Amino acid sequence: MFSVGYGVDHITIALSEGFLCFHLSGEVSSADIETALSLASENGMLRPDNLVLVDIRKFQGSIDWGMVRDMRRYAPWASGVITDIRCAYLLPEGFGSFVTILASFYPGARHRAFRDQSSALRWLAETRHAA
Repeated sequence: MFSVGYGVDHITIALSEGFLCFHLSGEVSSADIETALSLASENGMLRPDNLVLVDIRKFQGSIDWGMVRDMRRYAPWASGVITDIRCAYLLPEGFGSFVTILASFYPGARHRAFRDQSSALRWLAETRHAA
């Protein structure tokens, strides 16, 4: 697990038992997100068998969609190839179209929004139980 950023404005990435978790808090800069993803890639954390949880409930600011699109180079699930990758998102109010947009950038994964972490983790774990 590691964080990139300063104080409350940071991104944390953790990998545990195949669960890859991203937590964005405050006004995270695009440069910090790029640095975090680069470090995660260099450390072998971004694998095609990950179950991904993205928590942006404490994120503030605007989303740089160009940067989100460009970050596909780090995501093994970005291709259009059908995979079993699941990405769960914990979203704040007002982010209704967030998952739809992300799904268009990352078609190789199934995406779903949640309000609470336990529901998101249950949905992600369904893949494991089915295997």
